[in-house]
Amino acid sequence: MTFGISAATYAAVAAVATVGSLVVGEKGRSAQKKANRIQEKVRQTKDARSRIAQIREARMAQAQIIQGGANQGVIGSSAVQGGYSSVGSSAENNIQFINQVDTMQQAVNRRMESANNWSGVASGLGTIASITGSVAGGMQSSAAGTPQATTTAPIAVMPRVGPR
Repeated sequence: MTFGISAATYAAVAAVATVGSLVVGEKGRSAQKKANRIQEKVRQTKDARSRIAQIREARMAQAQIIQGGANQGVIGSSAVQGGYSSVGSSAENNIQFINQVDTMQQAVNRRMESANNWSGVASGLGTIASITGSVAGGMQSSAAGTPQATTTAPIAVMPRVGPR
């Protein structure tokens, strides 16, 4: 039973399916981008909290050093000043490490978003190629019922090749 679907019908269906596939794919990529942005904000908030915790811990340690020096009557000593500076330097190094990790994470996120975009492009092109192949296959099968002109001559007419 043949339904007589024309090549134009195949092309129209393929076009609608391609557009639908591309629209749905783009909506998925858009949702992924939004989720990535939210995840980035969460990470930045955690990093900010870590920086604040480092500063708080350093200030508490420095206050304990000052208090200890005052209790012993050596608040102006080099030991108290060195301890105070050491705690501040250590906190600064920790914060700098947090900043470096943050910078690397931002680079990773940008690369992941770029990879996601390219993956979407590849998926869209694959969809178009698949549908185009289906249309071409449909056109070939509809043309199969039409007699084709032959391009080869019958064997009796073909000239002999090689030595006689």
